[in-house]
Amino acid sequence: MTQEAESLLRCPLCHGPLARRANSLVCGQGHCYDLSRFGDVHLAPGKRESFYTKALFESRARIFESGMYDPVIGAIDEVLGALLSGEKTPVLVDAGCGEGFYTRRVLAARAMTRIGFDLSKEAVRLAARSAREASFFVGDLANIPLRDGCADVLLDVFTPANYAEFGRVLRPDGLLVKLMPREGYLWELREAAGARLRRERYDGTPVEDYAKEHMEVLASRTITYTRPVGAALAAHLARMTPMLAGVDTETLDLSQVTQITIDETLLAGTVRG
Repeated sequence: MTQEAESLLRCPLCHGPLARRANSLVCGQGHCYDLSRFGDVHLAPGKRESFYTKALFESRARIFESGMYDPVIGAIDEVLGALLSGEKTPVLVDAGCGEGFYTRRVLAARAMTRIGFDLSKEAVRLAARSAREASFFVGDLANIPLRDGCADVLLDVFTPANYAEFGRVLRPDGLLVKLMPREGYLWELREAAGARLRRERYDGTPVEDYAKEHMEVLASRTITYTRPVGAALAAHLARMTPMLAGVDTETLDLSQVTQITIDETLLAGTVRG
C-alpha cells in the first residue's frame, strides 16, 4: 500500500484518521488493522464476505487478459481524458474493484494514486498480488473507509451504487464514472442458459434512470461490440458473470457460443448533493 493511499484512509469504526504503526494501521481510538504481506488491509470489520468466489475472480482475470474489455477501457480513457484536469496527480478510487483490472488499466499511462476496494477478501488479495503500484483494501460500499473529499475520480463498474458515500468521498467537482450492462450484454450466454435463468431478459433502464437522478451527467457513451470466443473463454465468461447466478455453469452447453456481445452504458459526471 502506497503512502499516498494510506494518508487518505479513515477508520471504518470511528472515522478517525489511520496511521502506520509497524505492519498495522491504527487510529486514535486504538482500532487496529493489520496489513497482509501483499500490502492489502481488511477495513470492513463485522461485514459478511462477498458471495463471489476466488474461482470467479480468477476467471475474470483470464477474460481481462484476453483483451475482451479493452474497448471499454478505451471508452473510459476517452471520457476521462476530456473531463479530467491535467494539473495534478489525481486520486482514482475503484468501488467494487474485484481483481483490480480497472484500477490498474484506466489511464494507465498517467501518474495517479490508485485505490481499489471490494468486500471480497479473495478478490482484494488477487488485486494486491498483481499491482504494487496500486493500493487495495477490503471495504464496505456503505461505509467507505476513505476521508471526505479525497477522490478526483470514482469508478463504479457494474457495482450497486451508494451515491451518498460516493458524493462524500469525491471532492465537490470530482467525477463519478459508472458503467452499467445493457440489454444485449452477454446475450449469447443467457440464450445458452435459457429456462435455467431467473430472468431471461435483462433491462438496464431502471439502473440507468436511477443513476441519472443522482448525477449531473457530463458525458455518456454506449459501448457495444462483439468478440469471437473459443470454448475456454466462453467457460470463463460463464463462470464470472452474475447474470448466470443460480445456473450450474459447469453443466451448461456452450458449444454454440462462438462470439460474445459486450453492451454497456457509460455515464460520467458529478454526484448531486
